[in-house]
Amino acid sequence: MNIKTFSEQARFNLSKWAIDHKPVVIFLMLATLIAGALSYQKLSRNEDPPFTIKTMVVGARWPGASVSDTVNLVTDKLEKKLSETPHVDYTQSYTRPGQSVIMVNLRDDTPPDQVDGIWYTVRKKISDIAGTLPEGVQGPFFDDEFGDTFGSIYAFRAEGFTQRELRDRVEAIRQEVLALPDIGKVNILGTQEEQIVIQFSTSRLASLGIDPSAAIEAIRAQNAVNPVGTIETSEEKISVRVSGAFASEDNLRDVTLKLGGRYFRLDSIADISRRIADPAAAAVRVNGKETIALAVSMAKDGNLLEFGKALNEHMDAIAAKLPYGIEMNKVADQSTVVQDAVNGFMKVLIEAIVIVLGVSFLSLGWRAGLVITASIPLVLALTFVGMEMTGIGLQRISLGALIIALGLLVDDAMITVESMISCLEKGKSRTAAATHAYETTAFPMLTGTLVMIAGFLPIGFAASSAGEYTFSLFMVVLIALLSSWMVAVLFSPILGTWILPRKIAHAHDKISPTAIIFHKVVKWTIRHRIITIVSASTALALSVAGAGQLEQQFFPSSDRPELLVSLTLPQNASREATDSRARELEAILKADRNIDHFTTYVGSGSIRFYLPMDLQLDNDNVTETVVVAKSVEKREAVRRHIETVLSHRFSDLVTRVSPLELGPPVGWPLKFRVSGPDYEQVRRLSAKVATIVAQHPMTRDINLTAGEPQKTVTIDVNQVQARALGMSSESIAGEVAATYSGSKVTTVRDKDKLVDVLVKGADAERKSVADIGNLQLRASDGGYVPLRQVATIADGMEDPIIWRRQGQPMIVVQADVDKTAQAATVAAKVDQQLDALRSDLPMGYSITAGGITEESEKGNSSILAIIPMMLFVIAFLLIVQLQSFSRMAVALLMAPFGLIGVVAAMLPTGTPMGFVAQLGVIALSGMIIRNAVLLIQEIDQNVANGLAPRKAIISASLHRARPILLTACAAILGMIPIATEIFWGPMAFAIIGGLAVATILTLTLLPAIMSLLLAKEAARPRPEEDLQAEHQA
Repeated sequence: MNIKTFSEQARFNLSKWAIDHKPVVIFLMLATLIAGALSYQKLSRNEDPPFTIKTMVVGARWPGASVSDTVNLVTDKLEKKLSETPHVDYTQSYTRPGQSVIMVNLRDDTPPDQVDGIWYTVRKKISDIAGTLPEGVQGPFFDDEFGDTFGSIYAFRAEGFTQRELRDRVEAIRQEVLALPDIGKVNILGTQEEQIVIQFSTSRLASLGIDPSAAIEAIRAQNAVNPVGTIETSEEKISVRVSGAFASEDNLRDVTLKLGGRYFRLDSIADISRRIADPAAAAVRVNGKETIALAVSMAKDGNLLEFGKALNEHMDAIAAKLPYGIEMNKVADQSTVVQDAVNGFMKVLIEAIVIVLGVSFLSLGWRAGLVITASIPLVLALTFVGMEMTGIGLQRISLGALIIALGLLVDDAMITVESMISCLEKGKSRTAAATHAYETTAFPMLTGTLVMIAGFLPIGFAASSAGEYTFSLFMVVLIALLSSWMVAVLFSPILGTWILPRKIAHAHDKISPTAIIFHKVVKWTIRHRIITIVSASTALALSVAGAGQLEQQFFPSSDRPELLVSLTLPQNASREATDSRARELEAILKADRNIDHFTTYVGSGSIRFYLPMDLQLDNDNVTETVVVAKSVEKREAVRRHIETVLSHRFSDLVTRVSPLELGPPVGWPLKFRVSGPDYEQVRRLSAKVATIVAQHPMTRDINLTAGEPQKTVTIDVNQVQARALGMSSESIAGEVAATYSGSKVTTVRDKDKLVDVLVKGADAERKSVADIGNLQLRASDGGYVPLRQVATIADGMEDPIIWRRQGQPMIVVQADVDKTAQAATVAAKVDQQLDALRSDLPMGYSITAGGITEESEKGNSSILAIIPMMLFVIAFLLIVQLQSFSRMAVALLMAPFGLIGVVAAMLPTGTPMGFVAQLGVIALSGMIIRNAVLLIQEIDQNVANGLAPRKAIISASLHRARPILLTACAAILGMIPIATEIFWGPMAFAIIGGLAVATILTLTLLPAIMSLLLAKEAARPRPEEDLQAEHQA
């Protein structure tokens, strides 16, 4: 068999060149270290890697329209046009009376660099049909800036100042902050627009015989801004102004009106007050106190640590200058979180380095250990340079990747040093040893390095949000492993000629007891090769069955101290009711000593202060509180306390307490979408789904996104009677709206703000539904008649909100899970229980799993789609290196046996098989194949040198045992520091268990397989030309 490798055919020896050009190589080494140090300083620092939020919100308002009209004439038209969007995955919408909100979601495989262009296309398409929407529709409006993360939030509270004065102060601070370097956006939260309300009592106006429309017209005419012109003289132009414009509510009070031949001061017939605009904007409170918040985001590719330091110094200087009575508090500071995370990971990285060096010193001796020690900073320096060039900063994924790569990047240096030691034991010079190391190991090492990199290909090319989130793992490992090979063949040999001794005693002079035992084990496995292969195969089959029992997971929860507490009232709840329940919760949180502080958002969810957040849209029935525990350890105690309180005092609401998520946001982990053409049938089916979901013992807080009807009042106008009085449906609707919702009259120009002036009915007349029939309407003859005289008032029920997906009505059944269970495992079991209901569904209806099930499937399918490419690349590398299909097959077949160790490590410890752990299992295959290649190649080399197959296998196993064990131990022990990490722990367990078992099988099972293969090859009839060639030789 032809087993010539590229290493034998290579003429240029890079290690020899390095030794012959020491000054150049030394210069390169120093330059590498300096460049690495500089690059490390320039690397951006962030908490999480950036990933693209591929969702856009399109909204429109149609004041006065019913739900059905809004759905049919606005939502439906917009959805049909949005379905033409390139790369669209689905549209999802909710419609309220007079409001349409549509979420456009792109496919996970949409290239991130095309997303902005797609949103531009959406704007153009919707603009094309805006003219076809009903008259009176406002919008459409667009929001595609979901990905902005406002990591720094400052809250301002005032005593002795009006809200307007505080707002003006915060807006001035905002202008200062915008001038700082690396500033992205600065948003002001919690500001409430003001309005001046003129409240008339319709009954009082009727008793005085006053026409309110005449009063309104007089107010509007006095405040109008009309051009007067200029007076031109022979020397100059003089502008002419007419007074009367309103500058405050006091000006309105002083207005004197002539109505019906009599004079009235406006404040004598109406109550005039300045108040918060209705409907109110989302409010923000910190520790239960009203505040205005300043949320700051950093520009893309900025260094969050430097940015945070500069911002905090600037804000501290501003706080020192604030007048007495205005207080500033820092609510969120992502730079501190990132600093702690970077410090923690650097500590873990140092621990991993110490462990790997310990393995080197103990196994190879202190001199060889020094060579490897000197190689690590060179590899890290090259890695940092590569990270800077590819735009990868220090964040959760890249730092973890550095730790994972650390156990692998010393492999090449270890193999080079071990090869040099073997040559020195044979009496060769250090230069000859370095040259021989390159000739015998450089290209096998390169092949092994490329095979390991190929094992990470599914991570690098996964077209999904999860893949985009973990992409830097692939890039960092790629850079680190290639840098490792470069250092091993260029720098390590010259380091070895300096540090290793001139001569080393022959290791075979004294065989260790461990080597004797291993020699016996290998001989036994070869002698009983069938038993060995069957036993290993049986263990593999059992591990496959055991893998099905592993707990499932997508991404784990964050290790930050925050908790998100959401309260969702019925869809028709008023803002006042939502605010009241939020204050009730705040009073409870104030008494918890384990809480550092909390921020409440009323009428909306929290702003995105952390990238992987599931944001809630603005709604009057929603409030969310961000609770920050004093430590991560106390977070669970706070969570238990809040959950207990919610179950007792807020059981009438939909509530949820959840830590921050890692990876792409999911929100409620269990979601089941019920959709179909008829809304009533969808409602009935969703109730059945909710019942099945509730039957699982681990589900909690089951709720539906719709299905709760709300009260309505229908004014059925008697058209004949209305016309007789000079009225119409339009005029009646206008007067009712003006009384209950208010009608804009004019605006007050208050410095740089325009304050709307509204006319409303008196509070006493607007708060009672029963009194609507008594509303006084003005007839054409100047008299007043009650509403009940021209219309019938009827109570009714209607859906306050209708959800749709891809144009069909939809209701989502949502649920949380018990904190002792894995959400993905529970979701999978509940999904199976729904199969019976699915089988009986009418045509056109569906029940689809969403939430964690759907997101996991997206992530997993994107990984599985790249597996064939990974296998092809690995197979190509193996066939190039081994020059044999049978050897390639043996190397590939060793990879699945790592599953034995994966299950053995994860199943007893209850470690879940999540997305990150799956990446570890896939990457593990490259490590296993690499070790198999090293052993297979040496066995074939021994056979080519004339050794009998049995002796060739034993000799190769004994010789390769040390480098294989060393590199495996370095990789396994290097994982220990991250085994306790929430995010990286499952991957660490998978690699530790899988590589440990696979290494043992490489040194036992692989010799048995090779023994069987060589025996079959020996028994195969040899071609006649080979026999003739051998005879001539």
